[in-house]
Amino acid sequence: MKMLIPLFSPATGTWGGLTRVMAIAEAAKAGGHEVAFCASGYLEQTLRGRGFAVFSTPIPTLLGLPAPISRRIEKRSQSVTLPVPPGRSIGSIWLVLMISGMAHGKFLLRVVEAEQKAADQFKPDFLFTDLDPGAYLLAKLTGLPIASAYQSPMKHGINTLAWKRMNVAVNQVLTAKGFSEQRVEELFFGKHCLKIIPSIPELEDEDVNRPDVRFVGQLLAAIHPKEAREFIPEAGKRYIFVYMGTGSVSVDRVRDALSRCLPEDGPLRAIVGAQSVTEVERLGAVELRPYVSAQALLPFCDWTLCHGGQNTIIESLIHGVPLIVFPGPIFERRYNAQQIHRLGAGVMGEVNQFTPSWIQDLFPQRDRMAIKALELGEKIKSYGGAKVAIEAMEIWGKTMPST
Repeated sequence: MKMLIPLFSPATGTWGGLTRVMAIAEAAKAGGHEVAFCASGYLEQTLRGRGFAVFSTPIPTLLGLPAPISRRIEKRSQSVTLPVPPGRSIGSIWLVLMISGMAHGKFLLRVVEAEQKAADQFKPDFLFTDLDPGAYLLAKLTGLPIASAYQSPMKHGINTLAWKRMNVAVNQVLTAKGFSEQRVEELFFGKHCLKIIPSIPELEDEDVNRPDVRFVGQLLAAIHPKEAREFIPEAGKRYIFVYMGTGSVSVDRVRDALSRCLPEDGPLRAIVGAQSVTEVERLGAVELRPYVSAQALLPFCDWTLCHGGQNTIIESLIHGVPLIVFPGPIFERRYNAQQIHRLGAGVMGEVNQFTPSWIQDLFPQRDRMAIKALELGEKIKSYGGAKVAIEAMEIWGKTMPST
């Protein structure tokens, strides 16, 4: 099998998407398959640095704005808490795509034509993607079988303004290429698309018996060099792994709250990973780093404190580490946090609850939550990961329904 992986490459970055597609690529290569990517920006550079073949695609900008303005907004977004009342949920994948500049028909056509050129040169017989709009269009235009990373919250947001904008954009491309119009959610996630879910049924809302759905537990791959993934713990210390992403609790607030609730001479240390941090900083028991390898740190952790991203949750559960999740208003993070809270493997908090005392009050509950986290982690490991995903794609390529 020759697999082409068009990677959604937003200006704001997507370590989560990169982690999942690299897991698929590595499993495909281990199974004797050939892999190439379509990507842009720093994701393209990262993939080339890891030795993958990459075809360049146009670089998007936020909302399709001029690049200098987009970069300024992107930089500010890394330290912003969204001004949304606690308890509210906003957004959808359609809003993510619109904000990322994909709701412009002319730009999307450029992306698709770059990916068509890549397909002409590479001659794949299968497509895999993690939410790249061009990939779903490429599958329609070429008739190639396609699989996509998927999660239950992707069903949300139909008929919103962002959905309508994306619907117009994809149909402008289809019309330009001589194809009939199609609703965007059917183009992306119809029965022709094998939906690879890097999770387990307990954490999702999908029918395990659907022929176009395959749970694989996790799609996790190391995206940084080995030396960046090493961690040496202090003697006698346990850790809190902290990763808040964007749009939830700001790095400054995290630093302040944790430095006040963790005594410098106490048994717990907090290691905070944040893209907005340029060098290692230390304040009492709290250390901030530009990058933290969850895989290296989690074996030494009592807790994960995070924004609710799927990869962070899954990797924490695999290591039996309970979670304190502050998702803010972001739709899919709230969904993930609610599932963890419901199952007893952690707790969900609202941004206005992020205080030293609220966090400290959770510490005595750690052992009870860790038992559930470990139970879920064992189930995640039992689903087989990327290897099972590749096996499902091999079958799908021979049996998939028509687009």
